[in-house]
Amino acid sequence: MNENKTVAVVGAGIVGLSCALWLQIKGFAVILIDPEKPGSGTSSGNAGTIADYGCIPVNSPKIFKQLPSLLFSKDSPLSIDLHYALTHLPWLFSFLKNCRTARVARIIRILGKLLQKTYQGLDPLIELSGSQYLLSQQGCLQVFKTEREWENAQADVQARKDQGVVFTQLDAGEIGELEPALKLPCVRGLLFDKASHVVNPQSLTTRYFDCFLAKQGRYVKQRVLLVDHKKDSLRVILEDGETLDADRVVIAAGAFSAQIDGTGAHRLPLDTERGYHVQYADRQSLLNRPVSWVAAGLYATPMDQGLRFAGTVEIAGYGQTMNPRNLDFLVRKSREMFDLPDKPDQEWLGFRPTFPDALPVIGYSPHSEYILFAFGHHHLGLTLAGITGKLIAELLNQEEPSHGIKAFSSRRFR
Repeated sequence: MNENKTVAVVGAGIVGLSCALWLQIKGFAVILIDPEKPGSGTSSGNAGTIADYGCIPVNSPKIFKQLPSLLFSKDSPLSIDLHYALTHLPWLFSFLKNCRTARVARIIRILGKLLQKTYQGLDPLIELSGSQYLLSQQGCLQVFKTEREWENAQADVQARKDQGVVFTQLDAGEIGELEPALKLPCVRGLLFDKASHVVNPQSLTTRYFDCFLAKQGRYVKQRVLLVDHKKDSLRVILEDGETLDADRVVIAAGAFSAQIDGTGAHRLPLDTERGYHVQYADRQSLLNRPVSWVAAGLYATPMDQGLRFAGTVEIAGYGQTMNPRNLDFLVRKSREMFDLPDKPDQEWLGFRPTFPDALPVIGYSPHSEYILFAFGHHHLGLTLAGITGKLIAELLNQEEPSHGIKAFSSRRFR
């Protein structure tokens, strides 16, 4: 009966497309709305890892002691625009509150349980869209340059164990056997044996989009300004003045979700964490799998067109100007890890949607039972997109969700 019900999904990144496909699986008619090419925003530039082991948030009790060095060291993966920070102090204070030990432990438990469902949401979409060739299952390697780096990571190692994450500890010789081109001297490593990665995130979203269209999905290349309520449905107001009618609306516009009027999203403490990557063309053969240098806060990932180094955290809002400091950091660290040219072939900036507790919002808007939220996935958008789409589709299909969503409710910020 759902074919007579229309759902408008706002946002054509990996989360929005995952929601759209899962809604089609449940039989809904779906309209996908985005002003840009599907997947061309933040979804295209990530590290490509399906990080089902990624239960450790950026929030950390250690940040109180490390904050001065994180802010002022040239070797820090964190940077903050001072003017922006001063105008967003409530968000920063809330973030720091969520760095307390008990709150971090809770975040880890919540993420750990949801991440266990990663492939329940992802695998059906990979099969449906014929995207198996874009997934590489060679595991993921974390490396530690010094014994101090290794010691500093022990709390996180134990937390992953507690969440049932499976990994193998490696010594320097074993790391060298797995990744002989890695010139960074490493004393320890963790191999997440079953992890996978996407060799071209843009191609994955394109495959999803082509599948969406093939299943009679409708795409509208416009910006949504307002979602307006009618008696028993919704009207979506577009930038060009056109209106679309829908029975339900899903907001999955990432960092830009709060800019859409009439949804209640503007009341949420959604902010933007800017992330960067640099990529060296035709160097992907240097690696067999993604390698994360934990202390440097970056991933080196072999993509189908080159070797990508993705990472850094910049609190600076939506500004489109790249920060040379962050790019220089990635270039320096990438050349510490591998023999590479002086300059990368590609530089990229994206906007991660971020809540101060590092958890996404998944579920109904407090403003309306006709509007659902699916955004704020922080560093786990690619990983959690599938299961998020599945949960959203289950809610709209009036099923019991296959995973509890109370912890992801937008009402937690009241």
